[in-house]
Amino acid sequence: MARVRLAGQGDAGTLTDLRCAFLEEMGQHLPDGFADRLRAWIEQAMGAGQLHAWLAELDGRTVGSAAVNPFPHLPSATYPTGQGWYLLNVYVKPGQRGDGIGSALMAAVGSAAREHGVDAVTLRVAPGARNLYERAGFKALPDDAMYMPLV
Repeated sequence: MARVRLAGQGDAGTLTDLRCAFLEEMGQHLPDGFADRLRAWIEQAMGAGQLHAWLAELDGRTVGSAAVNPFPHLPSATYPTGQGWYLLNVYVKPGQRGDGIGSALMAAVGSAAREHGVDAVTLRVAPGARNLYERAGFKALPDDAMYMPLV
């Protein structure tokens, strides 16, 4: 069984490696220097409380991760206290998929969110991951997410 723990700033290198693997698996070609910039961003964001991350470890090896960006939200029925978390970079190394590691990561995120009084955790579903999130209690939203690229 995998052990899931809250990551600290000292884990920025591991989180960087896992995020790069995730992005490359999603088909992104990462430019030179990306990993260094990402690691600096992770260190800064974790220090400022703008990123919380968890690592899954099995037999002394890191095999997965999950991260959230906390965000304020104008209070609504879904966000009565105006506190949300955006879940991203849920990643389990290919050799360990199907072993319950993703579910263990989701349980850790859900538990921490409840402890912090978070109203809702939101995400964008990666291809093939919908069942994992539905098993963890996520529901589909009726609106279509969109974004406006600025770079």
